[in-house]
Amino acid sequence: MNIILMKAISINICFLVLFSAAATHAQDEVTEIPPRRADSNENSALKQETRAPSKAPSKKKRSIKKRKRTRKCRSWASARYRRMKRNWQRVPKIPKPRYREGFRDLVVNAVNIGERARVFPFLPDGTLDPDAVDKMTPLFQDKDTGATHPLHPRLVKLLYKLADHFKARQINVISGYRDVNQIESESYHGKGCAADINLPGIPLGAVARKARQFGHVGVGFYPDSGFVHIDVRDGPSYFWVDRSGPGQRSCLRPILRQAAAKSDRRYREKNDAPKRHLNRKGIPLGAIQTPPDQTPQGATNGRISSDGTVVGYKHAE
Repeated sequence: MNIILMKAISINICFLVLFSAAATHAQDEVTEIPPRRADSNENSALKQETRAPSKAPSKKKRSIKKRKRTRKCRSWASARYRRMKRNWQRVPKIPKPRYREGFRDLVVNAVNIGERARVFPFLPDGTLDPDAVDKMTPLFQDKDTGATHPLHPRLVKLLYKLADHFKARQINVISGYRDVNQIESESYHGKGCAADINLPGIPLGAVARKARQFGHVGVGFYPDSGFVHIDVRDGPSYFWVDRSGPGQRSCLRPILRQAAAKSDRRYREKNDAPKRHLNRKGIPLGAIQTPPDQTPQGATNGRISSDGTVVGYKHAE
């Protein structure tokens, strides 16, 4: 009996060993992965080596433009100076312009010395009156030293043209001649060729635009100081703007270079001649007709001769 049990147990043990071995072999067949080819492994390794290293996403850098360092202009002005600027722009209570032989008078007001003069700059033939220019000269004197200098004839003509164009009652002279011992030798103020002016009731920008059309001039626009600089020169025109305040350091900036060259090309000396104003009958304003018996023989009564002189009229006092 014992022998039979021992055989049965040994048989069962054999079956269990065979069954476990078969199950293990079947599991290995299911989970086994076929090995890769050697050449494919080499190609993948080469690709990984030659592939560029991946870059981390970089943030876009903002393009910052470097601005030029410009010196700020100090446009500060005292309350007293601001009141003066307002007074300069008020139209004075003076008579309207009077005419003599077709040319108007010119009222010059020197704000720094508190003097004013009314002159007729032109003679009946359209030339400058030397006596009138001499009368204007002290109004352009140096405000600190009182020194004077003869005015450039063309400067007088251009000041007259500005006043005549805008029908201004007077010209305010802020600065005229400046003593050469106190300024740069190259300044046009030291040669009697420049003046800082404004016209009461007329915007400074309009005065500057008109002055830029003359040709061979220097025109500076000073909006915060309250005036327009104008000078006459033989060389090319030069225009600028300066927003510095009175007594402050200059911060001049050149402008309109092409317009300056264009005005020089258009310049003609005859354009500086004053305009003669006539009434509807062609008679110069401010002229007094002479009696017919005193009219020169061959002269046109009440007309202007071919050479531009007034004939048939006597001088209006």
